[in-house]
Amino acid sequence: GLSLLIRPDQGVTLLSGFNNPGVPANLRAGLNVRADYAPGSTESIVILGSSTGSRVDFKGMGLQGGFAVRNNQDIEIFSEFQLKQFRILIDLKNGDGFLQKIIPIEKIESVADLTLGVSTQRGLYFVGSGGLEILIPSHFSIGPIEINSLTISLKPASGGITLPVGLSLKAVLGPLNIVVENIGIEAKLKFPPSEKFIGFGLGFKPPNGVGLSIDAGVVKGGGYLKFDFDKEEYSGALELTFSGFLSLKAVGMITTKMPDGSKGFSLIIIITAEFGSGIQLGFGFTLLGVGGLLGLNRSMKLDLIAAGIRTGGINSILFPQNVVANAPRIISDLRAYFPPQEGKFLIGPMAKLGWGTPTLVSLSLGVIIEIPGNVAIVGVLRVVLPKEEAALIVINVGFIGALEFDKNRLWFYAELFDSRILFLTLSGGMGLLMDYGDNPNFVLSVGGFHPLFQPPPLPFPNPQRLQIDVLRNPLQRITVQAYFAVTSNTVQFGAQAELFFGVSAFNINGHFSFDALFQFSPFRFVIQVSFSVGITVFGFGLFSISLRFQLEGPAPWRAQGTGTLTIDLWLFEINITASFDITWGEAENPTLPDVKVLPKLVGGVDSSEIGEFNKLENWKAKLPASSNLLVSLRTLKEDVDKLVLHPLGVLQISQRAVPLNLRLDKIGNQKAADAHQFSVDVSSAGLQKSSNVREKFAIAQYQNLSDADKLSRPAFQDADGGVELSSTGQQLGSSKVVTRVVRYEVIYIDNNFKRFAVRWFSQLGVLFNHFLAGAAVSRSPLSYAVKKTMTPYGLEERIKIAQPGYAVVGVSDNKALGQTAVFASEAQARDFLHAHLELHPNLTEQIHVIPSFEAVMP
Repeated sequence: GLSLLIRPDQGVTLLSGFNNPGVPANLRAGLNVRADYAPGSTESIVILGSSTGSRVDFKGMGLQGGFAVRNNQDIEIFSEFQLKQFRILIDLKNGDGFLQKIIPIEKIESVADLTLGVSTQRGLYFVGSGGLEILIPSHFSIGPIEINSLTISLKPASGGITLPVGLSLKAVLGPLNIVVENIGIEAKLKFPPSEKFIGFGLGFKPPNGVGLSIDAGVVKGGGYLKFDFDKEEYSGALELTFSGFLSLKAVGMITTKMPDGSKGFSLIIIITAEFGSGIQLGFGFTLLGVGGLLGLNRSMKLDLIAAGIRTGGINSILFPQNVVANAPRIISDLRAYFPPQEGKFLIGPMAKLGWGTPTLVSLSLGVIIEIPGNVAIVGVLRVVLPKEEAALIVINVGFIGALEFDKNRLWFYAELFDSRILFLTLSGGMGLLMDYGDNPNFVLSVGGFHPLFQPPPLPFPNPQRLQIDVLRNPLQRITVQAYFAVTSNTVQFGAQAELFFGVSAFNINGHFSFDALFQFSPFRFVIQVSFSVGITVFGFGLFSISLRFQLEGPAPWRAQGTGTLTIDLWLFEINITASFDITWGEAENPTLPDVKVLPKLVGGVDSSEIGEFNKLENWKAKLPASSNLLVSLRTLKEDVDKLVLHPLGVLQISQRAVPLNLRLDKIGNQKAADAHQFSVDVSSAGLQKSSNVREKFAIAQYQNLSDADKLSRPAFQDADGGVELSSTGQQLGSSKVVTRVVRYEVIYIDNNFKRFAVRWFSQLGVLFNHFLAGAAVSRSPLSYAVKKTMTPYGLEERIKIAQPGYAVVGVSDNKALGQTAVFASEAQARDFLHAHLELHPNLTEQIHVIPSFEAVMP
């Protein structure tokens, strides 16, 4: 995990690759001196009290100190003092009768190792936490109140220390059960630098948590609230059930400190209502529940929600069960899935539908909308047949689908959990990715991918194999797995079976697997089959047979296989191996007939093929960028098949069949017969070319690339697909500016609206400003212009990420061959490189293509 980076201009850097690849390694070296003292294994040193009664003591101490030098030349001097087995013991045996009556225990004892340190880098610190905390269990009752524990803490504070002392209480008042966590008093010591005396204050310590449960026959339920004052976070859960007909649940969390430490406000809350046997909707469908999610200044982490499909975290969002008992996990999941972020708003309606009475199929579905941002659909499908009490078939599927506008992709992910058919356990997942951004891609996987295939980066976990356990017990195990996947250039499928009979000391085991991978362009496939069976005795493979075959092709065809027989008699081992590797056929793919490219663009002479430029859908009339049209468009008759072009607009003609202004070797797997480069020119007297239209093309479909180039170069690149035409000459003209004075008077007939508007705005100002930021009026060109003038750095000066260009440069100095050697796409740069090498063959090893931001411009 360590690497040494040597650069002539920056010296030597030691890097760490364990947690943060490429970050300088935080290694240190120095001197450390330590001294320990222990009086004996059974003796202890008493600080306060007596050795036979209540006391504060410890069984040893240690002192260490030294210095350390880190690789970034920071020097730290530190020292630590440790008390081993520090103990607070309260002996109640000699107490009076009243204390012995209300506290039915002999002693209260707390033991811990305490370490206090001071450092020039970290200041004053406690090892393991930011403070000291001692929890003393008690469990004694005073009437209806039971005291469960006493907590004593010592925490550093700004300019001093705090000493909170709290009790955890439990009270039973009829049908109510009340729990209060860590309520008490708090002492504060302050050490002002300009004062001669130490400041002391004593006040009430509010509880960290409050819980309540009720069982009154008709009404059952409970709730819990928790307060984290350090993080300024408040969370809670509530669940109430009325006569088994209506169940209300709520989980919420409020944060008043943003992740960067600044003051702020964020809220996330989930409220659901479930209706027992459901409300009949007709055709056997029932409405089992409704609910919703609301988040203010909260964002949505889609990758973590997708990971929660596998771990069960999705149940924390959709109609959670036992919210009081599971409150810590639910709140933790909500904190991770929906972290605070200023300016984000979440809204998520939910519904739970069922079919059959009693319910055989149920679907919990939620739509989470991030404003501004993305949209996600999450859900859980549950099938139980023939009934819940005696289920023979149980299928549970959690899923998430997302439309990410910022990343230009649509994806879906689902996974089976806690599913079975009779005694056969089911598991597995599926995923779908449609990326329509700068690097388009398509992936569909049911059960994962071929072992030799490296999938592209996915926004969801790699789907697990579809698996069914035919037998699963300590003595017998038969498992079958399968998968199927389709990508933009491959089809993959396979299966695997494993068996085990016996015990760990003596067993028979075996496996069978089949994997197939088909590639479309160029066409190629790989099929692998493996089989093995063996007998194991006391951990030794007594006897085993394994076979492995592989067939790949075509051009050339290759078949290879290996068979192994192993006999292990403890004292000696016999291995018999036979293998073969046969190759036949031509080294190139069968040649397909050449194809003419020009008819694909302009059509065939005999009208047998309609060219791309002859298709009406490839012609578009675009309005001018300004919102003011300046003219009125006349309505045409419905039977007129014509385009209406605005005088100031542009006519766009584009296609995605053949890239223009680019060298072509082939179309698909067929060679180009008529020409190897095509361009579009304008000869009309009334129109002129204003710009080229860029489209996405898979360059490997049009140029001969090696396998290494196909892996290293971008799969889709921008290339010219057409042109944009505009009218010739001056497009817009106006007369000279004339000044005109307009006078007017404003009269308010009724001013009552001002008073009501101020009152409404003062109450809902925060929400009003939040919604106004994403409204259409705020995003209009006029509002954008005003916002631009009010932003100090300007909206146009913000950091933006654009697609990198490419340049043809020298190998020795990365200096571009000229301003004309810089291109928008890597394919165009390669074209220029090949054309330049044809004129200057001596430069073959001296020029190459790199991203333009790495090039030195002349």
